[in-house]
Amino acid sequence: MNQHRLQVDIKPAEESQLDLLEEVFSPDNRSNPQYRRFEVQKKGEGVYLIAWLQDAPIGHFLLRWSGPQDEPVKQRIDVTRSAYLEAGLTVDHHRRKGTATAIIREAERLAKERGCTHIGLAVGSTDNPNAKRLYEKLGYIDWGYGDFKISWETSDRNGIRRMDSEIVIYMQKSI
Repeated sequence: MNQHRLQVDIKPAEESQLDLLEEVFSPDNRSNPQYRRFEVQKKGEGVYLIAWLQDAPIGHFLLRWSGPQDEPVKQRIDVTRSAYLEAGLTVDHHRRKGTATAIIREAERLAKERGCTHIGLAVGSTDNPNAKRLYEKLGYIDWGYGDFKISWETSDRNGIRRMDSEIVIYMQKSI
């Protein structure tokens, strides 16, 4: 066990924090991902959870109530009772200190409180072994249907848009 566990507060994002969140989490991405995630929360479709170390945001996950949006997963699981975690990130120098675990545990609590029976997430199938190990440690299991590709749009500092993609597996847990 890491002896340097951080004491973080996990709270839903507030609109007044979005510029700071963009600056910390996406300084080179001009497609405003934090604003888009906050819109999900504003519409009541989920909660954009932020980990705070004192006054500094150091991690985040978007918790959706509707389950995963990816077609390969939607075809195989009951999305009506399954929450979905996406866009997980911990600031580099705070990794491996319990931040992601704290956010995930809060997300699981909220999802269960809302009546969800499962929670899932997608993780890079080959390029993110540390995250996959963490999720397994927290009780998430590979869904057993192989990997698939996810894509999203980003914009660089010059406003040039491009599509990024990643090969992922879906992992889930009963809550």
